[in-house]
This record gives sequence, structure tokens and C-alpha cells, in this order.
Amino acid sequence: MIFDSDMAIAIVILTVGMAFYTSSLAEHGGVYSDTIKTNIFHDKVSSQLKELVTDGTIETALLLKNNNEPVAAENLIKNKVILDNYELHIGNWTIDESNPTDEFVLVSTIVIINRSEGWYGFYWNETISQNITPTGPYIDENIAYIALGTYDSEYNKTIYYYNNSESIDVSLKVYGE
Repeated sequence: MIFDSDMAIAIVILTVGMAFYTSSLAEHGGVYSDTIKTNIFHDKVSSQLKELVTDGTIETALLLKNNNEPVAAENLIKNKVILDNYELHIGNWTIDESNPTDEFVLVSTIVIINRSEGWYGFYWNETISQNITPTGPYIDENIAYIALGTYDSEYNKTIYYYNNSESIDVSLKVYGE
């Protein structure tokens, strides 16, 4: 026979059990949501770094920086990175456009510049510094300058690149969501 007191105890046990179950679901749902957000954020940062490496931006910026054009190199990077609040490390060179927070994603890679040895011409305009364009390689500096003369640009520079196979560590750290 079921008494009223037995029924009351059963209702209390069911209520407490449902409370624990509900709080557990809410807690796990929040964890899954955070995991998905972090994965999306990581994919976005990874994609940005991959684009910088594959389109030659990192190589071009390094060549310019190592040949006394640090402002042009930094402007090239800043105009190509579409993320906010980031730190980009290329070897021992850092471009810091960040306001650090507790949440960040860090992606890194190793790059080997894969250019042929020779003279390269670079041309750009001050107002459109993200369009720093390399031409070449050429066998002679004069030929590189002649090739640069065909472009309408404010700045022309030739750089000799000798092929070395040293790797360069590149990392992109992005803060926030």
C-alpha cells in the first residue's frame, strides 16, 4: 500500500533529481558552445596565417624589412591582416596590434622562402601600400630597374635575393572572440 508520506518522499526525490539533471545539461551545453566558438576562432586565425604565407606576403615583407624598408613591410602586413587585436611574429620581428585579453588563439608555422635567386623589383605607392608587388627574378639589377620603369608607382626598389634554405618561425596570436 502506498501512503501519502511515501508519495511526498518520491516527489522530493524526483524534484531533486530533475534539478541536478537540468543543471548538468545547462553546464554541458555551455561547455559545448564555448568549444564550438573556440574552434571557429582558431579556424579563422589559421586561415589568415595560411593566406599570408601562401600569397607571398610574409616573404615580401621579410625581403623589404631586411633591405631597409621596414615601414613598407609593416604596412604591407597591417593591410593584409583582416583580424583585429593581433600579434604577428616573423622570426625575431614582431608586429603588435594587440590589446591583450585572457582569451586568445595562437597558430604558428615554419616558412622557408621559396624564391629563385636573383634580382627582384618591388614597386608601390604610399597611398596603396598593401599593393607592394614584386617582379622578377632578373639576372641583372639594371634589367630589374628597366622592368620597374613600366609601372606607375611612387617607389621602386631592387633587391638581390640569394637562395638560402633557412626556416623562419611565424606565429599569429589573436586576442578576443
